[in-house]
Amino acid sequence: MDMQLSKLIRRKIVVLGPKLLDSGDKNQAKLETVTLVGVEPSGIWIESEEAANRIADRFRVKPATPSAFFIPFAQIVTILASNDATDAAETGTVVTETAA
Repeated sequence: MDMQLSKLIRRKIVVLGPKLLDSGDKNQAKLETVTLVGVEPSGIWIESEEAANRIADRFRVKPATPSAFFIPFAQIVTILASNDATDAAETGTVVTETAA
């Protein structure tokens, strides 16, 4: 089956990559359940209420939702997403895209 990230826009995916603006170990990857909102040649745009809240807490501001975040492919270990259109937001199958 041909998997393309651009076909998963507006669906929930799980990204193993950097924990967005967390005060913990910057080198430790973390699983984040996010909504894919865009794909560019160098990375993906995601929405995450959890990440928006972490940023708001860190800078003591009111969270702006929805907030989009860009993650370069170089910082992403893997992306888990459904390859079944009927339950794309519910289950996970491995989809891997890397930057050159």
